[in-house]
Amino acid sequence: MYRLLVLLLLVFSVCRSWAAEPTSTLRFAPLPLLSEHHVKEQFLYFCDALSHLTGQKACLVYKKDYRDILSALHHDELDLAYLGPMPYVIARRDDQDIIPLVRFLNRNGDSHYTCALVVFGNERISDQATNKTIAMANPYSTCGYVVKSALLSTDNLNPNDLPYLYTGNHELAALSVIRGESLFAGIKTSVARQYNNLGLTIVQQSEPLPGFVLVANQRTLGEEKIVRLQKALLQLSTHPTEKQKQCVEKWGEMIRYGMVEARDEDYASIRSLLTDWPETEPAP
Repeated sequence: MYRLLVLLLLVFSVCRSWAAEPTSTLRFAPLPLLSEHHVKEQFLYFCDALSHLTGQKACLVYKKDYRDILSALHHDELDLAYLGPMPYVIARRDDQDIIPLVRFLNRNGDSHYTCALVVFGNERISDQATNKTIAMANPYSTCGYVVKSALLSTDNLNPNDLPYLYTGNHELAALSVIRGESLFAGIKTSVARQYNNLGLTIVQQSEPLPGFVLVANQRTLGEEKIVRLQKALLQLSTHPTEKQKQCVEKWGEMIRYGMVEARDEDYASIRSLLTDWPETEPAP
């Protein structure tokens, strides 16, 4: 009897690990690309839309670190997340139950974006670069280590030879260059342009990268609910009612211009870049 009880407990434990309990509230976390205030400004009305589309209350979960979001998805503490290309590829590599739903378009109707290498004023990257700090939002930022390595290769600089400053988000990385704390930074081009008036200069841009993606946790939501939500979001993007249009206009600049279906194969180019990405976080 004792052995049977132990066996049943083990089976129950394994089942729990494969099928998480559904929650009554949808827990959604966007990447902390900006300050907490600006992130909430971008996504609070989107959370309202998730509530209307699913019939469930949706709450915005703010996490300061990219790794915390990936860990929360893996441990079933989140149902939905807004991820950049590199965080998505890492999340999917480690957990096949992270499902891409939609990619977001920019104001030009494009579902791609670029990263920029920025300096202050007319600073030259190759001049006295030794011991100068590279500013990045986070080791898991697409515009961080991987893309910046490719951009710097033209100047014969090895990013591994230079110290890193992880600022937490793209805005702070831009300000770190403006304040003279870092010689240059790798950030989203759209963020870089916001600081042109403060002297931030774009010296190089990456090739277009697949855009940011809304992902779902299949263990907590289930396949049927994921399919319904994806269909509802695409319908909202292509054939919104007049009332829905007014609601979408309140969404943040990063997500209000429409959505297209996201497929895992869209991110093959990012996977190829990951061969140069260190498994351990680069030392600051």
